[in-house]
Amino acid sequence: MGSEVGMIGMKIDEIMVGSHCFANGDVRQHPLIFALTWGHKNLLHFLNPLSPEFLSSQAKGMITVGGLVNKADCSGTLKLMYFKGRKIRYELEFQDDNGRRYRYVGEKVNIWPWNLHKTHVTCYGTIKEIATDMEISRSVVYFPLRELVPFTLSTRLTKS
Repeated sequence: MGSEVGMIGMKIDEIMVGSHCFANGDVRQHPLIFALTWGHKNLLHFLNPLSPEFLSSQAKGMITVGGLVNKADCSGTLKLMYFKGRKIRYELEFQDDNGRRYRYVGEKVNIWPWNLHKTHVTCYGTIKEIATDMEISRSVVYFPLRELVPFTLSTRLTKS
C-alpha cells in the first residue's frame, strides 16, 4: 500500500448514447445511456506493457437502460485492448430497483489508425442478468461528437 502513495494517476469523463432492444423478441428500440468516469490511480502501471493493469481502468458512473433502469449506479472496467484484439471493452455491473444484478459488456471493435473516427465512437453491447447469465438486450451506443471538447477537457491527473 505504501508504494501507491504519491502516485500520479488520471481520470476522464465519458458519455455514450444510443439504443437497445430487449432479447425477448420485442423489436422496439429503447434508450441506453451511460456516463462514466474512468481512469487509473497509477499511470506507470496503466502505461507499462508488462503490467497486468496495462491500459486497464476502473470505471464508475450511471447507466440508463430504457424499460429496465433509470440512472442506476454502475461500476466495472474499461480496457483499451489496442494490441490484443484492436478493441475497447467496457464491462459494467448495475442492479435494478428489485435488486437484480446485470452486466453490460460493450466493445468498440476493428480499431485501426485509418478508421478511428468510426470505431472509437461506436460501441456494440449486450446486457445479461448475472444470476442466470440470460441475455436481456443488445445495444449500439455512440460517443456524441458534441462531447469531444468536454471529454478532452475532463482529462485530469490525480495524485494518491
